Amino acid sequence: MNLDRLYEILRLTTVQLRKGDVVTETKAGPVNVIQIDAMPHESEALPSLELVDMELLTVGVDKAEAAKHKAELITILDTYPNPARLQGGPSYIEVGAEIGDQGAAFQLFALGKVLDLWGIITPKTLGFSGDEAKHMAGTGFVMISGYPERPR
Repeated sequence: MNLDRLYEILRLTTVQLRKGDVVTETKAGPVNVIQIDAMPHESEALPSLELVDMELLTVGVDKAEAAKHKAELITILDTYPNPARLQGGPSYIEVGAEIGDQGAAFQLFALGKVLDLWGIITPKTLGFSGDEAKHMAGTGFVMISGYPERPR
């Protein structure tokens, strides 16, 4: 799998966008957690981007640019190390481990959705919202519907 080229395609076609404030503070049991989302807010997205809600963040996809890279992306996906897992609908955690970055996995999921390669399943898909949906997403409940097997 050509990860260098995959990352270049993701860089050319997608952008991670935060949903809330740059800095948020929460409490996880006895621990104070400070989260810094050093990315533009979704409200700052260019109008040319198609926004894909990934529960924990939004990914903007430049559909016109993405279309130029669809065939190459398919060629890269067809060399995924474990095609049966990609067909089965893996989570962003699993794909992130395979490609080296969970944020890039979110970008890949959004890109594939916009290119009609798969659907995205989030807690919202099943009717969950708020803190419960965020918790579910944080434990891996953001996945693709599956990448269809193609002849090799």
